[in-house]
Amino acid sequence: MSLPLPSFARLALVASPIRLSTTPRLVPAQPSFSNPLKLLSMVESVQAVIGSVRSLSTSVSPPPPSKRARSKSPENHPHPPVLASASAVAPSGEPSSESTQGSTSHHALPAATAAPPQLTPEQRQKRKELERRSKNKRKDYLKSFEKSGREPVEFDIEEMVGKQKFDEILSKGEEFRDALVRDEELEVEIVRLNSHGDGLALAPSGDWVIAVPNTLPGEKVLCRIISNERIWSRAVLVKVLVKNESLRRDELVGCKYFGTCGGCQYQMLTYQDQLNIKKRVVENAFKHYSGLDASLIPAVMETMPSPKQYNYRTKLTPHFDLPQELRKRRGGGRRKGNNQPSEKDAGEYEFNIGFDCVGTKRVMDIEECPIATATINKDLPGERERVKKTIHTYKNGATILLRDSLREYTSVAEDNLVADSDVSASPDTVTVTDHKATVKERVAETLFESPAGTFFQNNRSILPSLIEYVRDQVLAFVPPPTEGGLEADRYLVDAYCGSGLFSLCLAKIFKEVSGVEISSESIKYANKNAELNGITNAKFLAGEAEKIFAQIQYPSDQTTVIIDPPRRGCDEAFITQLVNLGPANIVYVSCNVHTQARDVGSLLSKAPEYEILSIRGADLFPQTYHVEGVCVLRKKRKD
Repeated sequence: MSLPLPSFARLALVASPIRLSTTPRLVPAQPSFSNPLKLLSMVESVQAVIGSVRSLSTSVSPPPPSKRARSKSPENHPHPPVLASASAVAPSGEPSSESTQGSTSHHALPAATAAPPQLTPEQRQKRKELERRSKNKRKDYLKSFEKSGREPVEFDIEEMVGKQKFDEILSKGEEFRDALVRDEELEVEIVRLNSHGDGLALAPSGDWVIAVPNTLPGEKVLCRIISNERIWSRAVLVKVLVKNESLRRDELVGCKYFGTCGGCQYQMLTYQDQLNIKKRVVENAFKHYSGLDASLIPAVMETMPSPKQYNYRTKLTPHFDLPQELRKRRGGGRRKGNNQPSEKDAGEYEFNIGFDCVGTKRVMDIEECPIATATINKDLPGERERVKKTIHTYKNGATILLRDSLREYTSVAEDNLVADSDVSASPDTVTVTDHKATVKERVAETLFESPAGTFFQNNRSILPSLIEYVRDQVLAFVPPPTEGGLEADRYLVDAYCGSGLFSLCLAKIFKEVSGVEISSESIKYANKNAELNGITNAKFLAGEAEKIFAQIQYPSDQTTVIIDPPRRGCDEAFITQLVNLGPANIVYVSCNVHTQARDVGSLLSKAPEYEILSIRGADLFPQTYHVEGVCVLRKKRKD
């Protein structure tokens, strides 16, 4: 099998003044190019060789014509470079000479004597635009890859088009080509769902994937292409031609904007089907990202359900863009000094306040969100009106904050409404819109205060179940007894502790608790919450979690560490220090199961003395693709 050179290396060879009479060397087998950094390294090596050959050629080749002569003699131009992303289509949109000449392979090196095609100014401009766009996409992808690894959809694409074809596309540098035309409508059949809840279909060519939101496996749909990504294209649903009757239940949809607003993906499914899908997302995350042998990964448990599937979200952040008319008027005001917008002009501006449309950054005007609490929906119209009346005071677009807070700690709210079927009263909560104002929360019997702008879990109804599950996992481990045969004490380290959710809710089962958080503001409220609940065995340490374990002096065989990091997960420095601490138990809670699986795999590679006891998803965000992950690890007992 011959190995085609990546497009930019191949084209550099074509442009060389050396006359080529040989084809690329044969290699025993096609290598894998799933890792773009390896591909880039190979390309740099090829380019280095090309540079050496060119240097040698200058000593035996006649000097090039002058710049003036070159500009007047098209036949003296080197073969014009054409990106792999556009190699099958000429800049004019017509088939290129490569694709129309039956005697020339699409990837073969053209003869050195072939006359270069003549391009119009419009074609040259389009070629430059394609080159710039492809270069920027590749640069952005490599930056993202170095930060978080492969995107989840890449594993779907590799399985759908086949690994051989996938590697071939990467080896030719064609992964960023404009494979499909923007606004083109296609009929496709949905094969599977990706981790973001979009239906995936093969393009007619069979070597490209199309992602279509609000579709289900087995459905035939008409979609419209909106952009090209890396070996896949984004599309929007135009029409479902053949429904999946066993899954799609359109009568369950609870929002008039569903299908247009990008906030929810699964309202047309039964809740059990939503839970099943999220279980598969967790399974695939550990399959693809952990790097572990399948024998080391236990079967993923059923997804923990949310007691409330609508009206559960205690935080809503609609946003808006500044109206263009207002921007223009401000520009004129700066020049003329007498045209600055004022309050009396506010009603003149039309603009949307809400959430992004599916597949675009265009803001939809949304006055009600069914997954937000009843209290937030009651106050949302007033906040929208306030922004419209004061729009002249904003310098740019902005996000509105609405946080649902208990009026009093004894107030009825979503947690006790679902826990006690005899409670028939409406929630007694208020909406907080000031980022610095205090929000009151309650999880079972534990009370919390925190600033409205800081993080706190947004589904009040499921938190008691989540805490109970974590508590059961901790209590399942019994530390070795003391020398006197007494039950040993337990200790907890709560990394990324925030305002103390796990630390304080679980404090009763530990002798001592240490919470770690990088935010000094969160630490202040964690200490305040400990005092609020009369908890005296908890202390909270401000500082970077990746450097804090040196302060922990607990006996490792009696210690549990709970990790609840941001979406990016843990870095290698943190994992290394965690291994050095060597706790008996580790409970990893995550809002991103892909980085969670990656981190768990890294942990086990550094410390094979640990084993995974359980993996489970928790549905903190019904109707959406989001799933929380809970992974429990334990150090193996020495017999």
